[in-house]
Amino acid sequence: MKKISILSIIALFFLASCNNDKAEKSIKTNEPSATKDIQKLDKTTVSWKLDQDASSVHWTGYKTTKKVAVSGTFQKFAISGVKPSTDLLKTIEGAKININVFSIFSNEESRDKKLVEYLFGHMMQTNAIEARVEKIHPDTQIVDINVNMNNHEKIVPMKLQVDAEKGLITMSGKIDLVKDFDAGEPLYFLHTACFDLHKGKDGVSKTWPEVGVKAILKFEKK
Repeated sequence: MKKISILSIIALFFLASCNNDKAEKSIKTNEPSATKDIQKLDKTTVSWKLDQDASSVHWTGYKTTKKVAVSGTFQKFAISGVKPSTDLLKTIEGAKININVFSIFSNEESRDKKLVEYLFGHMMQTNAIEARVEKIHPDTQIVDINVNMNNHEKIVPMKLQVDAEKGLITMSGKIDLVKDFDAGEPLYFLHTACFDLHKGKDGVSKTWPEVGVKAILKFEKK
């Protein structure tokens, strides 16, 4: 009987040892999965930060009765009020853009000088165009932009495009210099200065008050 009891105790000891080894192995096996979960969490909490140097502001004017497009950019502008966020769209809530009109660039120096002298030069208090994000409508993909030019303010609805993979937010729309900003006189001076250049094959010279505008904001993951 004693031999049987001793053998039973030894057997129980080895069984307990085996069970402890299995438990330890089980715990060690779970450790890598916990690390993976933390890595996933880090990806979801990453913030977006504006890269102003990689961002751009574009414009498109029109001439002749055929409405021929003339496009360019503003090379100097300052973006403020952008807030780092895990939600790319929320970064631009309340953001402002101050655009230096003297930095207008159309790849033709004589045209740029005329735009500065005859268009912006005859506007009131327009060394810079100011724009502010007023309200975002994610459902309709529209953003309301408050634009201040020629001492007039106008809420301009713009189309909103968000590309999270590339970190891009694009806002594009159109303004009317006469209807929206009472810039009929400055437009007249520009038209007069460019009268012959804005003639089409029909011999009619026309400078359109409509201007296409677009801002492309580039963000990097922080």
